Amino acid sequence: MPLKAPCYIALAGLKDFGRLVCALERTPLPAFLLQFNKRDVLAAQTDIINGRPVIYYAEHDSKDGQYLAYRVSNGIEEVLLAGSVDNPTFMYSPILKVDRFPRALSRSAKVDKKSGYTVIKLKDLASLAKVGAYKTIYDEPPLPLFLFKERGDKLILGATMSASDNETISYFYYITLDEEPKEPFLRYSSQRTEQPAFSARLDEHGYVYLKVIRLAADHPLVKTYD
Repeated sequence: MPLKAPCYIALAGLKDFGRLVCALERTPLPAFLLQFNKRDVLAAQTDIINGRPVIYYAEHDSKDGQYLAYRVSNGIEEVLLAGSVDNPTFMYSPILKVDRFPRALSRSAKVDKKSGYTVIKLKDLASLAKVGAYKTIYDEPPLPLFLFKERGDKLILGATMSASDNETISYFYYITLDEEPKEPFLRYSSQRTEQPAFSARLDEHGYVYLKVIRLAADHPLVKTYD
């Protein structure tokens, strides 16, 4: 099977990238330092759709770091580049410095939204939280929630998921929001009657937390319902 060009998707900033590869993960995802559109970026593949890698990235102009260090302490989120793994209060993503990619991986594919995710609109935030949190039942990390503005400034929050490991169709479950959340996590409990709420903390017991990842623009693989 020929190698397909990936879909590169820009994140809002380095904190969103650090949250994506580190926060709530049992093992942080590796970060690739590479040149994309003549800019140095940190990138990570999180999905594959129709045989095409889905790669999220954030621009960063430092080539000195060997690890991306991430932590949340007392509601304060920190992301920085480190030369070594020497502070147990941080999670570390190893930075792999790419000298050269296969030609197919070095450019972003032009993907029609119609060939992207199959979208499913949910009625409320609680339903989306259940989608994002369902893997935690099996001691797996929760799904990330992607936040972006679509045409007409419609605010979208959603998660990507396949029905099974052998499923060829990838789904995007989403809701629309009235206002943009300021906090980087969504707090949810299946044991309490309270509604999910956005939070900056991860230390309140009895909850499942889901990370919110902000995109720099709309999602090129998502076309929501009008």
